[in-house]
Amino acid sequence: MVLLLVLVFLARNYVARVMKTPAPPPAPATRSTISIPANRVLDAFTVSRDGRWLAYTAERADGEVGLFVRAIDEAAEHEMPASTGARHPFFAPDGASVAYFARGAIWKASIASDGAPVKICEAPTNSAGGAWTPDGRIIFAPLGGAGLMSVAAGGGAPAGITTLNKKDGEIAHGWPLALPSGALVFTVSQKGHDAHLETLSVSNARASKLVPALGQAEYVATGHLVYSFLGDLFAVPFDSDELTPRGVPVSLARGIQSSGEFDQLGHASFAVSPNGTLAWLPASAEDQRSVLARVDFHGAVVPLAAQAEMYQTPRISADGRHVAVVTRSALMTRDIRILDNAHPNRVQSTIEGGDNQSPAWMPDGRLSFASNRDGTQKIYVMKVGAGSTKQDPAYMPKPLFSLDGSSARNPASWLRMPPLLAFYEIDQFRSRDILVYRVGEAILPVAATRANERSPWLAPDGRSIAYVSDASGRDEVYVKRLDQDAPPKQLSDAGGTEPVWTKAGLMYREGDKMLRDGNTVFEGRFEHDPAGNAAAYDVDPKGQYLLMLKSARRPREIQIVRNWGTVLMQQVRTKN
Repeated sequence: MVLLLVLVFLARNYVARVMKTPAPPPAPATRSTISIPANRVLDAFTVSRDGRWLAYTAERADGEVGLFVRAIDEAAEHEMPASTGARHPFFAPDGASVAYFARGAIWKASIASDGAPVKICEAPTNSAGGAWTPDGRIIFAPLGGAGLMSVAAGGGAPAGITTLNKKDGEIAHGWPLALPSGALVFTVSQKGHDAHLETLSVSNARASKLVPALGQAEYVATGHLVYSFLGDLFAVPFDSDELTPRGVPVSLARGIQSSGEFDQLGHASFAVSPNGTLAWLPASAEDQRSVLARVDFHGAVVPLAAQAEMYQTPRISADGRHVAVVTRSALMTRDIRILDNAHPNRVQSTIEGGDNQSPAWMPDGRLSFASNRDGTQKIYVMKVGAGSTKQDPAYMPKPLFSLDGSSARNPASWLRMPPLLAFYEIDQFRSRDILVYRVGEAILPVAATRANERSPWLAPDGRSIAYVSDASGRDEVYVKRLDQDAPPKQLSDAGGTEPVWTKAGLMYREGDKMLRDGNTVFEGRFEHDPAGNAAAYDVDPKGQYLLMLKSARRPREIQIVRNWGTVLMQQVRTKN
């Protein structure tokens, strides 16, 4: 009995001492920077779940993109074998392997081996991300209206696991995140709405909208979903079992580099491991700027001497002597610069006054463009030359024709014979419609439905017109005969945009691919039109090269925060 009392006494004292012992303080956050070699241009990056490894893709000096892996706390790194063209890497749960998209497939490779990568399955290179689940599946987002797909990490045939709700205007599902339970968080883009996060349970049940987000989300062991929206980094308390938020989002940081690509799903330049290693890129003034570049039909790039600007829609004159390109001079103001094509650093003249856009050269050497200089947006025409810098009436913009109603109109392409102008107008009830102006005669509708139809381009023989429409639920390229009363033909099937007709055939884009008559010509990272309303490139009239826009972004440093969960919890407590 005495022994029992002694044991009870000792136990109570032990418990009392343990209860009085304060919990160890959380590990302090440490900050560092990983520098990318000067001969590379950073593309995308990710961190392993244990926070030890960083994988990133970057354009090498030869213009090709490769995949590089390094330990976060070491300087040495190595390029993964046979990783040319790699996009959007993601780690296996144990961090021993990395998967990525390249050459029309998903590949995986051991980070400790120099062996060749193993093909998992075919998948579009411009897919909106992938995730490697704890139970050995690869979830990926091929876009093109397919929803999320699942395939065994050992290889096999992919199967769909989500379906787009076309009635609700869903455009794409992407950026899957695998939770420890096997459930998923993913991003949904929707017509007329901000993209947002949703969940998919292990029983494949979709949940309603969580929070608006641009790009991917990450899950942190503190019990938070971390995501970006409009350039800010947010965290929301999240129950990973019930798949529901447990509080309100808190803004943590501003100035995360982001974009609105990938079928409006967007992408944000940050990655977080569950144990709280944060990697991110700050936004910079160069993010929206680009340089003009000549690109041959093998994808080789020659940047031009013109300085980096916020360029849009470059257009080469029919005689090849001039380039008209839109530059953003203020938040709601754009100018059109006329450059000497032989010496693009020479600005011959600038069209100012109001918001000017959509330059389109006429066969006689004049330039047409859209402008709201007199109030409502109209199509204007002006002569271009040395005298355009003077107040000569011959060089002053004049309306092409009177505007019927209040629809804003944008010129796209001209044809000499028969004399035609293809343009689109913004209808307040039907979004955008395609029309053709038979010069001196009449304006005729070509595609005027409730779909969003724009980016028209006339065929050289004047018999057909190509344009972009989202009638199928996402943007695709269509071709319609002008000399026949027949329905349009859908030419692309994987998200076609920006058609430009040349003497050699119809060119258009599917993500980073440049195609001609349905066949891939080359693949490369070039700027797209922000709203997909017009081609962000042009073809030399002689058919020798393309004039494209190459991003001026040159990020060299990835910011790293170890034990970021400590900072996260401090910020959440402060802001709540």
